[in-house]
Amino acid sequence: MKKIFNLAVILATLMGAATFTSCDDSEEEAENKVNAQGKESINVVEGGKYSASAEGLTSFSFKVLSVAGHYADQSQVVNLEIEQKGKNTKVELSDAGSSYLMWTEANGFEAVGKKVADANAKNIVMVLACANSTQDYTVTSGTVNTTLANNGAVKTLFSVNN
Repeated sequence: MKKIFNLAVILATLMGAATFTSCDDSEEEAENKVNAQGKESINVVEGGKYSASAEGLTSFSFKVLSVAGHYADQSQVVNLEIEQKGKNTKVELSDAGSSYLMWTEANGFEAVGKKVADANAKNIVMVLACANSTQDYTVTSGTVNTTLANNGAVKTLFSVNN
């Protein structure tokens, strides 16, 4: 009887280990998910979890911590927590100034304004859509913005994780 019990415990342990999956997407999983479901524009919601992959540049996951304001009066504010390679970075994108998310190997993620974004288009991985939006809290690829696209922006694809 004791042998059967021990065998049952061993089998239960092996089954648990075999079926366990991580709660967080790795960078590679985020990229795979985006490649399968990706869109150049996505509406985000408070508490939502998303993945993004900027073509040839970087892949990352992000959670929307809070949203406020409205696109119609250009008062949107979106607070993000970005996870990449086990490191979390908090960033605020807003219509009032820094509505572009830039990524560089040296500095990681940072919110920047239009002048910096236009000069560094190839490093812009996300844009908070403002005047051209038809919904609150739309984030897009830099390639959706004509000026950034003309300045060499790379395509970013987004997908929903939850």
